[in-house]
Amino acid sequence: MMRKRIPLSQREDYDVLAEFDGNEDTADDSAFLKDRGKVARSAGLTLVLMIVTAIAFALGVAWGASQDVNVAPGNAVWDLVIHIGFALGIGLLAAAAVAALVMLGIGIPYAWGKMSQTRARNSAPGRGG
Repeated sequence: MMRKRIPLSQREDYDVLAEFDGNEDTADDSAFLKDRGKVARSAGLTLVLMIVTAIAFALGVAWGASQDVNVAPGNAVWDLVIHIGFALGIGLLAAAAVAALVMLGIGIPYAWGKMSQTRARNSAPGRGG
């Protein structure tokens, strides 16, 4: 027996997050998106993050490849696989560490700015603050 498909118009909305208070983003970013200069600077920062992360990955792989990792000296294939895996793992760790540090450097001032906007909006006359 085949199941009957329920049309989309009759399906129930299963948005779990909609059940909780405060699920809407109160920050209005429309002014940011209209300012082409800010959008261009954000795109530039994203590009810089990508380049710095790629450089960190390459340097990590280069450092990992220069290390002497002899875990399986009797088997050349496993020794090669472990050596390549170690170099790639170090490269990924270096890239992740640099990306995390850069994102903290960008994200903390951004969050401070958003919090000050929210404080100013909430303390405006007529808001009860």
